[in-house]
Amino acid sequence: INKSLAKNPCRRHVTPEAVSYTGLILGNEGTNGHIAIPSYHFENAKATVSIGADFLGTWLSPVEFARQYAKGKKLDEKNPVMSKHIHFESVASLTGSNADEKYLHRPSETAAIVTALLSAVNGQGAAGINDAKLKTGIEKAAKALTETKGADLVVSGSNDVNIQLAVNA
Repeated sequence: INKSLAKNPCRRHVTPEAVSYTGLILGNEGTNGHIAIPSYHFENAKATVSIGADFLGTWLSPVEFARQYAKGKKLDEKNPVMSKHIHFESVASLTGSNADEKYLHRPSETAAIVTALLSAVNGQGAAGINDAKLKTGIEKAAKALTETKGADLVVSGSNDVNIQLAVNA
């Protein structure tokens, strides 16, 4: 590559990312001021809402997340309550198949779902969603998040910065 570039100085070597997390990184920068992929602790979440993040299959660190997720799903004397997992997806995934509740949507509806979820969490209802099943799912997710405020987790597999900013909110 270097020999080819030396012979042709007007060319440059570009290595594309196989999977881009740019939206997640820039969303984190916009929210927290740090250019980084956030760390997640699924073991601490009493409620998890995932919008297209296949965290048990292919998203970021699935081995680590599966181990954490399993802790919240295991009942024992120390942990008499199981964590709740609500999943929204447009493509079937391993994470969706493990969710307590799963809602399917078109890829073009992702931004509307995230916006409606934020609206519902803020007490304004699931505005902008016409599909009755999706609206019910958003309302259930908002209820789970508000009931476990401070011990909940919302993640999105979207590479759209605006969606990641709304998820962070």
